Amino acid sequence: MSVFDPNAFLDMPVEGTNDTVVVPCPVGEYLAVVEKVDVRAWTKRDDPSVGGLALDIIWTIEDQSVKEYLAREKVSVKQGIMLDLTDGGTLDMGKGRNISLGRLREAVGLNNPGQAFSFNQLPGQMAKVKVDHRPDKNDPTIIFAEIKAVTKAS
Repeated sequence: MSVFDPNAFLDMPVEGTNDTVVVPCPVGEYLAVVEKVDVRAWTKRDDPSVGGLALDIIWTIEDQSVKEYLAREKVSVKQGIMLDLTDGGTLDMGKGRNISLGRLREAVGLNNPGQAFSFNQLPGQMAKVKVDHRPDKNDPTIIFAEIKAVTKAS
């Protein structure tokens, strides 16, 4: 077994050029599996007194033609959901609140009356996702793929 030598790696010559543009997952509907779920705090840029929590769901696209088109073994696309919270800081379960979360839970079969739910139940769940594109605010040549909707896998 050889030992990695970082200095030798830094001195190693390479041929060719590197890509400078990320090709996003194509727009469309695909079967996908929840790979990872994270929650993050956010604050409004122009008013730091306004903030909350957002849920970031990383979906792995299961479409082989997309993997071949992008020349990747794994294609991941993020879905962001802003969460409605109560004044006490808990998830607001009131009528008309957390609709996007409700749609996600419904799509993966975890929105059943009387059944407890936790965000850690999401990884490994499958649904049909709708991928769309969004240009970067500062550089419109940079395009991000993101999940815009989820429905039950049929």
